[in-house]
Amino acid sequence: MKKRVSTIFIILALAIFTFTAIATADDVKIVNYNIWFGLDGNGTLKMGEYEDKATRAKRFNLLVQGLIKLDPDVIGIQEANELPRFAKKLARHIGYNAVWKVANSGLKLFGFGLPSNFLEGDAILAKKSNHLKYLGARRLSGKGIQRDYLSVHMKEVRNVVAAKVVIDGRPLIVFNAHTHFSLIMDETWTKKLDDLVISGDLTKAEKEAILKEMKVSHERTESDVLNLMAFVREVTKKHNYPYVIMGDFNTTKASPAVQKMIADLGLLDPYEIMNPGADGFTWDSNKNPNTAFDGAQTWADGKTLKDPLSRLEADFDMEVPRRIDFIFLSKHFKPGMIKSSRLIFNEPIDGVFVSDHFGVEVVVDGIPE
Repeated sequence: MKKRVSTIFIILALAIFTFTAIATADDVKIVNYNIWFGLDGNGTLKMGEYEDKATRAKRFNLLVQGLIKLDPDVIGIQEANELPRFAKKLARHIGYNAVWKVANSGLKLFGFGLPSNFLEGDAILAKKSNHLKYLGARRLSGKGIQRDYLSVHMKEVRNVVAAKVVIDGRPLIVFNAHTHFSLIMDETWTKKLDDLVISGDLTKAEKEAILKEMKVSHERTESDVLNLMAFVREVTKKHNYPYVIMGDFNTTKASPAVQKMIADLGLLDPYEIMNPGADGFTWDSNKNPNTAFDGAQTWADGKTLKDPLSRLEADFDMEVPRRIDFIFLSKHFKPGMIKSSRLIFNEPIDGVFVSDHFGVEVVVDGIPE
């Protein structure tokens, strides 16, 4: 009798183990990360560089090692520089496929031109078994031409790129966006301008000009998010599948445009669902020393003072930790399908932070039909 009970117990244990293994195998892991190009975004012949080649190479190697360890099904990255070389190199090192869209690059022909060290954009990578397919891109704001072989523009451009993957026979649309940066319009930052006027560092006319710039910049960020939502609707009308929207939004979830996008599209915020009450800061000057580069009052040469608005934005970056990097799930997903969501690359590796942002990882129990 004992032998029979033991045999039944073993069979049941094997059945439970087999079921658990199958469920785990069905998990889908999604990663989003602004990997930081290490430039100050200022310059004509060449953008100012915050780090030497050895440091940049070390960050890249740590990125590769980290992604291999994480083993995600899909990855969205922002600030990939220089494209397409960077995306191809990263994909080769981790054994994935990649698609990308050039955003900011200046005046270039076949990769040569000005600024010489700047050909930046966004990329989506996926395991080779996941059948990655480029679906298109949309300029969220800015003007000009941005191609792998030809770029003609003088001011900042922001994009969203879309791709399709098929995981375990089920399609998933992936949107990767990088929207315009603007500081949050509140009394703290308008008061700082008043203080600069009182101290004599700004005239009243200069203050009014900066306030106008701040307003235009804020409106652009909001418009970028609304344009992203319009692109998502356009793509999903043609490809009616579950989808994820990921990226560096450069604004928080309190943004009216982000709130509207979540409500109108019925999106889920996995990090908030799985970590109620947690701040989830992905830009955190208290923990990540790399934020001090953008938070400096001078450009990368350490000598040239930034313009007044850029100095105010630098103060904002140093004083306001915030959650600005997201992975949102479409309404096809249910909260119960979310297995975990966490920050990644949020600790130094061998004394180095891989980026000035922290990344986000979401694990779901498969792709819904």
